[in-house]
Amino acid sequence: MWVASQRRMSVSRFVFSSAAVLFTACFEKPIKPQPEDIDFGHGTAAAAVMPPELPKPAQDAPPPGSSASVAIPKFEVSTDADAVAQGKDLFSAKGCVGCHKVGGGKLVGPDLKGVTARRDQEWLARMILRPDVMVKEDETAKKLLAEHMVPMPNQNVDAQKELPLLLAFLKSNEK
Repeated sequence: MWVASQRRMSVSRFVFSSAAVLFTACFEKPIKPQPEDIDFGHGTAAAAVMPPELPKPAQDAPPPGSSASVAIPKFEVSTDADAVAQGKDLFSAKGCVGCHKVGGGKLVGPDLKGVTARRDQEWLARMILRPDVMVKEDETAKKLLAEHMVPMPNQNVDAQKELPLLLAFLKSNEK
């Protein structure tokens, strides 16, 4: 009996001390290195090392929300049946069908039937190429994210080869 109570006390001490160590590690403020701990090349220093300075953002970066933040190549959307068929195949191959229907209502993302009538070509191109940027910068994309609750993943669409085909397919389903 005495041995069992000793074991329980031992286990309780272990649990309490483990919890205290965990709490301290998670919630105590980190210790910042002091200047005397930093090695300036004149001798050995303590193990503390200052982190490298992060690069500063470019001053000539385009403003958020501008069409320049996502580069869009200039092209005409084809109505050629071959381009539309390639776009349909690409729509399936890129996995767009997992979230979007083209007619028939919402799946995970919005129904894309008539999307080329609702949105301009530049907006669609930016959304297809960089949806991750659009949901941060574009108000319409933010509203769509709030409505559908799932961000569109970046499918790494090639702006020169694949984007015109996808837009040709979407344009063919305008009506």
